[in-house]
Amino acid sequence: MINRELAARFIAQVTQYTNYNVNIMNKQGVIIASRDPARVGQFHEIAYRITGGEADIVEITKDDNYPGVLPGINMAIKPDNQCEGVVGITGAPAEIKSVALIIKMAIEVMVKYEKQQKEQLYHTNRKEQFLYMLIDESYSHSSEVRKMAAQLNYSENYVRIPILLRAEKDSAEETLELLKAGKIHQKEDISFVLSDQEILIFKILHAKKDDLFAEYKSEIKEYLSGLPEKSSVYIGSFQNNFSQYCYAYHHCRWLEDRMADKSGMWFFYDQCGNYLREITPDNELQRMFRVYGAELPEKFKTEYVEIMESLISSNYNLTSAARTLYMHKNTFSYQFNKIKEKLHLNPILYAEDRFLMEGLYTYLKKES
Repeated sequence: MINRELAARFIAQVTQYTNYNVNIMNKQGVIIASRDPARVGQFHEIAYRITGGEADIVEITKDDNYPGVLPGINMAIKPDNQCEGVVGITGAPAEIKSVALIIKMAIEVMVKYEKQQKEQLYHTNRKEQFLYMLIDESYSHSSEVRKMAAQLNYSENYVRIPILLRAEKDSAEETLELLKAGKIHQKEDISFVLSDQEILIFKILHAKKDDLFAEYKSEIKEYLSGLPEKSSVYIGSFQNNFSQYCYAYHHCRWLEDRMADKSGMWFFYDQCGNYLREITPDNELQRMFRVYGAELPEKFKTEYVEIMESLISSNYNLTSAARTLYMHKNTFSYQFNKIKEKLHLNPILYAEDRFLMEGLYTYLKKES
């Protein structure tokens, strides 16, 4: 499956040689890279149909009407006769067909090359092979993962959590050795140096079963207590099955993207509300909130997004939310009360109202 990084690299290369807009969609029909950054994250219905096997090439004209789809040509990316995603080129199909086919061939060559590079990595040494298997989704249901784990004496019978650590410049090896020298590092902790600055550790959690979810943050903070203050640390999701470790690693990377270059320690479960909102397909948000968007006044929608964004980031603490907007608390409360009255909802008192208002916030934010 084509990932975001590879798709973005291809877009950066191919758009040097053409003025046409090019989109790359994953198997879920979501645009993961585009010459037009505003389209990234949108649902593409035709791409979803192509990955489902309906056709390999679909031409869309200006007379067709599909959500999230512009006129152009959309083609399955099949480097080894297996669909890895979809590439779409925007424009009049008759004018762009030859260019579209060349672009399709180019990305298939690039995908094939990347696969070959991964295969070379796979054969370098057993531990690197094991890392690649753990974090690559294509191995998530492979028996090879468990075979390799057994060879390396890693047991699956533990709850582990991934820690992605960005060390100071060119010090990843030293930082990992420092952690391994500590009393809390265990033989069954699965640790790797990913680059000169990055370390990945699947850390065993030793808290008793009844205390696991209450104590895991304290355990991780103690484990990492010797790190420099400027380190950036991203902690993913709990896993007890090797086939699921790749998703926990992706949660670390998602955190890294959202926290930009902020130093500090960031926990995925503290941000999972944002994650769940973000992965809701655009077409589903459209179905739920299109009428809200059409009927609510523009000024109200602008204020709503601003107020909700501050409330979400401050965990619905009105004083903190007002402070983030440099607004007096009474002024903030007045605007917030107007929103509650307009929608007849109260996210402070009722969880169901909070979910609805956060969903509406996500929709309006994407539409703005």
